[in-house]
Amino acid sequence: MLELLVASVMGLWATYFFITRVVVKMFPSWGIVGVDVHKPDKPSIPEMGGTALLVGISCFVVVTILLDALTYELLAIFLTIMVAGVIGIADDVFKLNKRVKPALCMLAGLPIVLMGTYPKNLALPFSISFHISTLYPLLVLVALTVTANSINMFDVMNGVASGTSSVVLVALVLSWFVKFIVTGGSGMASIIDGALMVLPPVALLFFYNRYPSKIFLGDTGTLSMGAAIGAVAIVYGLEFPAVVAMMVPITNAFFSIFSHGGLFERSELKERPILIGEDGRLSSNPSPKAPLTLTRLMLLLGYDNEKDLLTGFMELTLAMALAAIICGVFVWW
Repeated sequence: MLELLVASVMGLWATYFFITRVVVKMFPSWGIVGVDVHKPDKPSIPEMGGTALLVGISCFVVVTILLDALTYELLAIFLTIMVAGVIGIADDVFKLNKRVKPALCMLAGLPIVLMGTYPKNLALPFSISFHISTLYPLLVLVALTVTANSINMFDVMNGVASGTSSVVLVALVLSWFVKFIVTGGSGMASIIDGALMVLPPVALLFFYNRYPSKIFLGDTGTLSMGAAIGAVAIVYGLEFPAVVAMMVPITNAFFSIFSHGGLFERSELKERPILIGEDGRLSSNPSPKAPLTLTRLMLLLGYDNEKDLLTGFMELTLAMALAAIICGVFVWW
């Protein structure tokens, strides 16, 4: 455990160093910036901050190798995040086709499938369990696509995607403790290892990405975070709690895709779902051409500025995280 703590501290330092010295200071000079469209003055913000997550977990893995503490499960999660991160970098740089990106995200699940680091039984509430060792590899690929793209589509406001990811990861750790206590911990890999690798850099990214954002995540960050959630859930047998904890971003993705009639990129929208007033107040776009998103529904409930929307989304996610932990009791009791 001491070796993993050292690796976690080094990974966190590497993330911080890359954010402050590279993303914040160097990316703008290279033209790697995005426009904060929900601010009246439309400021330019350093983009692709998610590369810091890839640097941080890479540093973690290098240190665990040097200290002879790298486990098979950690390697599978690391490779899954890196594959998603590379796809995100390609999308940030080359703007992948709206159908190609979700298809490529299935590749992120291959390390878990090829290394066999997934459970052979799918546990559901009330002691219902399915032995699906033949079908499960396909479900792994689909699950990674869903989690990665749901977080990617939930990058709607400052801090929403990174804050949501942080809360979901904490919920998975607490759900694992429920599983450990209820089942007696027999034959269970420690999720603490995965949490030490993933959670600190994700939380640090949220600190810089929260309102008002100092950096944007880019698809590099959102796809990596979504893949991290999916990988942790699958490797440690927390699939059902993960679905419950992820319900807010999944619901947002469902609303967006259903109202638009299929997959889409933000650049294709003829009407944006949100209107920004001169005073910075936000309002729902009444145009029928604007996609129905969870953000529009939140605006109709009375949230009218970006900071309050972030708070509202975090509260919703915390509620679903609590529900996920409670569901864990029914799954493993």
